[in-house]
Amino acid sequence: KVELPFEATLRREVGGPEDPTDANLLRILELCDKRSVAEVSAHVHMPIGVVRVLLGDLIELGHVRVQATLTAESSQDERRELIERTLRGLRSL
Repeated sequence: KVELPFEATLRREVGGPEDPTDANLLRILELCDKRSVAEVSAHVHMPIGVVRVLLGDLIELGHVRVQATLTAESSQDERRELIERTLRGLRSL
């Protein structure tokens, strides 16, 4: 099981395995690059819990990776931008 916080930024892996055939996985895969879990959920109009499970499948299949969100060295601007992006995603649910 993959643990995904709402604010985790996702990156699509290129050159990996063939794209999945499941329509929901494809919708999520098309939208996930450089977006947070919350943003993807809002864009596909699916509950965030469902999106987290499907993203976990995509991560395990090698289609998506989680980009480190914040580190101890992250600037105030980076922190603010992440919070704003996450809030936008959650508000549009």
